Amino acid sequence: MNAIFSGRRHAMKRRAEWGMVLVMGLLAGCAGMQSGPEPGRMPERVALVTPALDPSDRDRLEQVRAALADGSPAAAGRQLERVEDDHRFHPDVLMLRAMVARHQDRPRQAVRALEALLDQSPQHAAAANDLALLYRQQGRIDQAAALLRQALEANPEHPQLHYNLAVLSELYLLDLEQALTHYRRYQSLTDTEDEEVALWIRDLERRVE
Repeated sequence: MNAIFSGRRHAMKRRAEWGMVLVMGLLAGCAGMQSGPEPGRMPERVALVTPALDPSDRDRLEQVRAALADGSPAAAGRQLERVEDDHRFHPDVLMLRAMVARHQDRPRQAVRALEALLDQSPQHAAAANDLALLYRQQGRIDQAAALLRQALEANPEHPQLHYNLAVLSELYLLDLEQALTHYRRYQSLTDTEDEEVALWIRDLERRVE
């Protein structure tokens, strides 16, 4: 019991820092703010026809990812602009625009890019994950939770989405039972058990009894 509560401050800090795991994985090779919807409502989806990327454009996007991985968002942004002229609404371009904006501490631009991406690709787990993080940072908690729930409907076995919804449920929505459900699901979907999450699960089990 002492171990649980002695590590409580560190655990709460870690749980409050959820978010960018999925996006940073994309670096290895994945392909004025507008008002948002009312809390709990998801934006309507709009299908857009986007031209395919040619090999030179794909090479430039790889250079964008490499520049971000090297900690050079300005260089990444310059490379991305060369692709945006013809492919502004391509999902990969929008995802990278959001990543560049986040690295440059421009969250509003990141939100716009991710919302545009999800308008045309509502099942995009990484975009949903990162937009939920940005909504949470802006205090749009209900929208963040709704976004994660919708993403989980399309990606029910995605561990990071379960983890993030668990954190949001525990720390912001104060729904301990939902948090416990999603922490357990996260653990069941990961190859190696997260010992710290296991500690949080035991803590929550005591608190919901």
